[in-house]
Amino acid sequence: MSEATLDLAMTHNDLVARIAAQAFDIHIFTVYTNTQRALQRPVKGQYPHIVAVGKVDQRVEMVGLVETVESLHDLDAAARRWRTLEPLQAAIYLYVPRDYCTDARTLCLRQHIHISDFRHYWFEGEELYVTRCFA
Repeated sequence: MSEATLDLAMTHNDLVARIAAQAFDIHIFTVYTNTQRALQRPVKGQYPHIVAVGKVDQRVEMVGLVETVESLHDLDAAARRWRTLEPLQAAIYLYVPRDYCTDARTLCLRQHIHISDFRHYWFEGEELYVTRCFA
């Protein structure tokens, strides 16, 4: 499935939900999503796309932002979105389409934005794959 087909076949809300369901162990974390459809869990007044809360201590452990080809067209706007997450005191995961890892990391390095981990995603048929960008 090409990225253009992804945009037609799946909304950003659905993409966020699918990545959240696949990327986090629900035995360890309670996972919330914040989408245009529903804001489930704020973190210090912000609504990152994915919020993972530890089941034991109920502390926000990780937050995630899910980017698409469209949202990465304006890299300066993307960098501003990412920078707003830095004060949250949680690991920040950035999910980008396959082939966008290097550009995203370069932008973060150039603008001194701290991202804990870069992940990329892609589809093969209906199957979603999410892996670390840089092992």
